[in-house]
Amino acid sequence: DKDISLSKIARIGEEGVDLLMSDSTNAEKEGYTPSERSVIDSINEVFTKAPGRLIISTFSSNVSRIQQIVEAAVNHNRKILVIGRSMDSIINMARKYGYIHIPDSAILSAENVKTVKSNQICILCTGSQGEPLAALSRIANGTHRQIQIIPGDTVIFSSSPIPGNALSVGKTINALYRAGAEVITHSPLTDIHTSGHAGQEELKL
Repeated sequence: DKDISLSKIARIGEEGVDLLMSDSTNAEKEGYTPSERSVIDSINEVFTKAPGRLIISTFSSNVSRIQQIVEAAVNHNRKILVIGRSMDSIINMARKYGYIHIPDSAILSAENVKTVKSNQICILCTGSQGEPLAALSRIANGTHRQIQIIPGDTVIFSSSPIPGNALSVGKTINALYRAGAEVITHSPLTDIHTSGHAGQEELKL
């Protein structure tokens, strides 16, 4: 969660820029986009309250969010099971280069998941946009070969639907509820996501 370098932008401006063209998913939203730091309190609250397994889906490219989630898992004595090819490869690469810190002792394998109590498990997976072949969709539909929903599971969408994905996200949420999970999505009541895209004031800046 690094601040933009306004001094660098100002220096480029002083060198002479005739036209700056920029766009953002949040270009129509007034004000500023909240910081990633605003998410961590809500994530910790969910970890405290969840009675069973936590299944958290977010963008595999959002390394700072993944770090927040794994820190919360370690602090709440939950083992971390990573599901999904892109999530697994990015976490391995980010750990290798020091962007994500997870003790080896906190990593759980799919083979050992049944040896750990449900309230000591955090599953981190892909599929927050309802992609049919992503891990969360297959878990929701009962077609994942390693993980099935069990009563007491809490599923968190630490993301917002990208425009055009609302229907597929809704289908995944419905399937999760039907399978017996509690589902938490980003809303005014649960601040578990903030956009990575600039609002109008940031674009003006």
